[in-house]
Amino acid sequence: MPQPQTRHPADSPNPGPNRILYNYDCLDVLNDELALPSNSVDLIYLDPPFNSKSHYNLPFAGKDRDTRPVEAFDDTWTWGDKEDEALLYLGKGPETRRLADIVRLAQTIDRSRSLAAYLVNMATRLIPMRRALAPTGSIYLHCDDTASHYLKLVMDVIFGRDNFRNEIVWSYRRWPTKQPNFQRMHDVIFRYSKGSNVTWNQLFEPLAKSTLKTWGTKQQVADFSTGRRKPSQTNKKSPGAPMRDVWDISIIAPIAKERLGYPTQKPLALLRRIIAASSRPGDLVLDHFCGCGTAAYAAEDLGRRWVGIDISAFAVGLMRERILRKFEHLTTDDVLVRGFPVNISDAEDLARRDKFEFEKWVCGAIGAEGMFHDPGQKGPDGGVDGVLRFYPFRMGKKPKPEYAIVQVKGGNVTADSVKALKSTVERFDATAGVMVCFARHMQTVENQRSRAMFRDDAGSYPVIQGYSIEDLLVRKPLALPLYGLSERRGGRISAQYELNAQA
Repeated sequence: MPQPQTRHPADSPNPGPNRILYNYDCLDVLNDELALPSNSVDLIYLDPPFNSKSHYNLPFAGKDRDTRPVEAFDDTWTWGDKEDEALLYLGKGPETRRLADIVRLAQTIDRSRSLAAYLVNMATRLIPMRRALAPTGSIYLHCDDTASHYLKLVMDVIFGRDNFRNEIVWSYRRWPTKQPNFQRMHDVIFRYSKGSNVTWNQLFEPLAKSTLKTWGTKQQVADFSTGRRKPSQTNKKSPGAPMRDVWDISIIAPIAKERLGYPTQKPLALLRRIIAASSRPGDLVLDHFCGCGTAAYAAEDLGRRWVGIDISAFAVGLMRERILRKFEHLTTDDVLVRGFPVNISDAEDLARRDKFEFEKWVCGAIGAEGMFHDPGQKGPDGGVDGVLRFYPFRMGKKPKPEYAIVQVKGGNVTADSVKALKSTVERFDATAGVMVCFARHMQTVENQRSRAMFRDDAGSYPVIQGYSIEDLLVRKPLALPLYGLSERRGGRISAQYELNAQA
């Protein structure tokens, strides 16, 4: 498939917001016209929770048999006071009253009101999305068969039936399950525009091998003059047939280098195709449920501006690291963050306000996976706040992952907590341990930590090490080896923490 020429967004004739991450509920940002002015966004992609009533886990295999999968999020919506208020709001407006009718219909279909809760939350977010979308813009809503038909009704009301452009079927293969049904192996992506004059770059199917073998790359011209189709040739190179609305794109394999461990991560190829078709270099791409940031990654790669929003501090930290690590021309000053610590004062304030969100932020920023639960989630953690995966260098051997246990302290660090980290490392058969704390407590870590070292063919590393919040903010490297699947950026341990996540 031909790709448009990539250029840096700074060269764009359309200056405006670029490389901004918001760690908020997207509704708060969408309703802020200073953050997202009307008609300012050229392309919206959203991959919200699907209301699948599924539990998405981040499994980690450890020595301890009590280790269990981490719940990344529970994709079940419930009806509460906020939903009552939202339905009342929709019912009052002459234009939104039809949305309230759809929600009420859903209440009669699903007595649990989970479906209605999902639809009312989506409707209240899609309304300001339309306000922010440029007159020539498109919106791609990614969903599955649990609620796609209801969402299409909502989209028809908000964007208009005449502005429905495509129902794209993303077809993929994965490990089959035993069930008395045809295997469910596709998602649905609805494409709507704001108006009739929409940005569009025609993409083409790759030429089939049989076509290339018979005709080469010359343009095929159909001749129907005799009533029968007789292909002839010209010297013009054929781009292939216009792309259809069924896309065969592989899901990300559990061991793929692209995988970051986020349970609903979408393939980069999928987002590149969407952005290439419906935007131009310098245009602004917005993702309201950005997760690990595949849309922003693809936008940066194709020379578009981008804004990402996610309510999860872990996801925002993961996304920021992914972008900074991969694109060498960017610095920490180039990727702006809102609602997320960027200096020591912010970090101290977060640690005082919410120790769990502080832990989640730290784990996301350094690339730590969950173990007993998602980083920052309340509940017993077995002495493990996160797990770092790295790949030691062994000459002549295929790189294999090893692990470092992460313990996060937003307050005081005791001698016993440092010693306990060593015991936890041994209990889980990990290679190393990292105590993350503020610099004022680093002396305690240094005085109490084990002096043991582990080695690979490139050097020696401490089994137990301290890492300060101040180090984290300036992106100082951890003393862990890098190799192979773990990408290097300024010596920093990569966020290539490839969990065997269940998509």
